[in-house]
Amino acid sequence: MLNLCEFSRLPFRDGAANSIYASHVFEHVPIHRTQLLFNECFRVLKTGGYMRIIVPHVTKSMEEYLKGNVDFPLFSRRRERARRVYGEDYTLFECLKEDFVSRSSQPSLLGKFALAHQNAFDFETLVKHLRTAGFKEDMISKCHFRETRCPDFSFEGEVKSEANEDYRSLYCECQKI
Repeated sequence: MLNLCEFSRLPFRDGAANSIYASHVFEHVPIHRTQLLFNECFRVLKTGGYMRIIVPHVTKSMEEYLKGNVDFPLFSRRRERARRVYGEDYTLFECLKEDFVSRSSQPSLLGKFALAHQNAFDFETLVKHLRTAGFKEDMISKCHFRETRCPDFSFEGEVKSEANEDYRSLYCECQKI
């Protein structure tokens, strides 16, 4: 098991991966480890390989928050979970805040005070991290659910996953050249 809160290196050799699919992973990485993970993904990806990153679409959540949309499905789900799990009535802002930072729903595994979301991205910030890691900007693109240049990712949508929730996910794909 790899603990993304404390790792220093991915356990793979340079250029070992044909592709990397990271659906709703990067938001769980602490901000002080973020660039390291991007760098490590670049290191283990073979030349010509693709990486697909799917993260919460915080810009979309902010837009829905600013509209006061209490019926935004993501916010409704978070409010229901807060009532059921924490016995709390979330405000609209608390629903938005969970895109950036949230409690872990696995206290027995991660500890009582562990965080789930510890990070957030917009497309420009993803590009910044990817460029710093070594990806060329013209090989980084914003894309959509099930829209890919890599056949390795054609499975997207076949399994129930947050990646399928295209109304609240941001999709980014890049190729190492």
